Amino acid sequence: MKEAPPELDTRKRIYELIDSSPGIHFREIARRLDMPMGVVEYHLHNLEKNDMVVARKEGRYKRYYTEGRVGSRDKKVLAFLRKEIPRRIIMYIMMNPGARHNEMKRELELSGSTLTFHVKKMVKKEVLRESEEDGIKRFYVSDPEAVSRTLILFKRSFMDELVDSFTETWLEMDL
Repeated sequence: MKEAPPELDTRKRIYELIDSSPGIHFREIARRLDMPMGVVEYHLHNLEKNDMVVARKEGRYKRYYTEGRVGSRDKKVLAFLRKEIPRRIIMYIMMNPGARHNEMKRELELSGSTLTFHVKKMVKKEVLRESEEDGIKRFYVSDPEAVSRTLILFKRSFMDELVDSFTETWLEMDL
């Protein structure tokens, strides 16, 4: 039996990584697969051209998804979950619905400006929502079920002990 040409094996490895880590960005693909960026770029272009993967621009990053695997709402959530600070904020609010800014700043050990920057972006994209109660702003995850489902489905791709701990706790609460 003939072996597949090396370029097909490379393309398959890239596709499988994107499939198992939806929302991964270009440099992360190159880093995880230990491939030159030019090689990754060539194969990503080919995969996009053949409608096997789709790219979505998220801020400075172009994130990749396998075609049809992840819905648009999940793509939006995944884009934030792929970044450490937004992921920590989302998971904190998931476990503490109605969290206040000062509380998150203290518990997450973030500066007020850093926290505000990330929270505003997530509120704008409707991943988080804010509510004023008795003159105090409180924050909630807009769709906690979608976020928990996304974390559980793709937890291996985050390589984060906090995500592992969160998903275990969430699954226990759900039982």
